[in-house]
Parts: sequence; structure tokens; C-alpha cells
Amino acid sequence: MAWDDYKSAVLADWDKLLDSDPEEAAVQSFLELHPAMIPGGSGDVGPGGHHGSDGGVVFAQPRLNGRGKNFEPDFMWVTRSSALITPILIEIEKPGKRWFNKDGRPSAHFTAAHDQLNEWRAWFKEGNNASAFRERFLFLGDKYTSRPLEPHFVLIFGRRSEFEVGGGYRDPDALLLKRDTQRGEHEQFMTFDSLTPRHDHSSSITATIGPSAVRPFAFSPMYQTTPGSGDEALALGDPREALARSVMMTDERKAYIASRWQHWANVERSVRTTNRTLMREMGRE
Repeated sequence: MAWDDYKSAVLADWDKLLDSDPEEAAVQSFLELHPAMIPGGSGDVGPGGHHGSDGGVVFAQPRLNGRGKNFEPDFMWVTRSSALITPILIEIEKPGKRWFNKDGRPSAHFTAAHDQLNEWRAWFKEGNNASAFRERFLFLGDKYTSRPLEPHFVLIFGRRSEFEVGGGYRDPDALLLKRDTQRGEHEQFMTFDSLTPRHDHSSSITATIGPSAVRPFAFSPMYQTTPGSGDEALALGDPREALARSVMMTDERKAYIASRWQHWANVERSVRTTNRTLMREMGRE
């Protein structure tokens, strides 16, 4: 599928979903199948200068286990740069919830959702939680584990129309400014209407993580392998269930990706076994 065709199709489906006043679970399920829609995977959130996430992977509802309370963000990228490892933790809510009450005070829904970001921030600062995070989520090896950890937090909440004329407020621009002043350090607020598929996330993979392994859950409909896909192929394992779950792909395309995934896994395994250097001619397949 051409990128422009995919973008038009997925945005039409997204708008239809949002207009149906969906529950949070329906939004979660949609984004799990379209990881290019999820912000944060390529430097668009955080300090910038990112090299992207390892393997183009975004975790769906990963479990943060450690000292104190355990948490489960709705989504999480783990991105990196030359200086930092930057987890991007994302909280979503039912899109119909409002940021403010009629009197202009923050709604209880917004206050509770925002506090979730504060709890995640505190989790990273408690005990050995940061070390536990490195061991669990830096799944493509230890070459970046010594870099400082600087998490960022995203709240996706409400609709753009709340801050437009007719949204229920006398001065919506003033409330939009008030909303933005609520942001804490390393936080970003977004409405659901602002989400759009990003071309630099086009080959992303939604993954889940269990007690001992990371597994692919779904591939972006625009996913393409490259000669560098061997690392994630070995780390994530068999892609067939995830490909069966993936949408907007023909059966032939799914079979081709599965075959190339296995090919590059075999190549990477051979390189590691023989400890030799492989000259790779880069390109997407």
C-alpha cells in the first residue's frame, strides 16, 4: 500500500471511531493495530535527537514492576540518543472526557489522569526501579545501558473541540493556556484529534512483554523488513501470530514478511555464531 493511501484510510477509520464516543478499550485496541499513530517513537516527544526506539517497538500495557506500587502504562516506547535513554510513557483515557468543568476548574478525570504521570515519575526515582527497568526493557543488548535514563510522559486526553467556539466555555483560548500551564517537567499533553500516522513510525511493531520474553503483538500495516531486522527478529521470535492479527495487509504480504523476518534472523544468528562482520546493503523490503 502506498503511504498516502494508508494515511487516508487509517485517518478515516480513526475519525469514525472518535465520533462514536468510544470507550478507552476500543481506542487502545485501534492503536495497538496502528502503532504509527502512537506518538513518541522517533524524537517527536522528549529531548529530541533520537535514534528511534529499538526495533521500532512500542510496548502495549507493559508492567512496571519494582519497589512500591506497580504500574501499567497504556503504551511505552524506549528511545535512545547519543546521550540518553528516554522511555516515553503514554496514558490514554476515554476520548469523551473533558479537561475542564463548566466553571473552568480542572475536571476530576483530568486531575486523576495527570496524577498518573506523577506516579510514574516517582516510580523511576524509587529504590532500584531504574535499574530494574533497564534489565527488563532494553531487550536488544547492553550497548546502551550505561546512558542516563530520562523518562518523558504523555497524556492523550479529550477532544480538540473542547477548546473551540461552541465547546462550552466563554474564553476557550484562556482555558487552553491554563491547561498547558498544568504540565510538569518532561510532560506533554495531546488531544486524540492530534494523532496522525507518522511516516517515521511506519515500520513499527506493537509488542507485549511477559515475565521472561518480549513478543510481537501486531505489525504496522506499512511494516517493511531491512537487512538490519535480524536483531529484533531474534529478540521477538515467531511473528506469525502477530501478522495474523495485523490489519490492512494481504495474506501474501504477511507471508512475505514472515519469510524475510526468518531470513534476517538466520543471517544475524550466523553472524553471531561465527563472529564475523557482514556487509549489509541497506534497503526496505
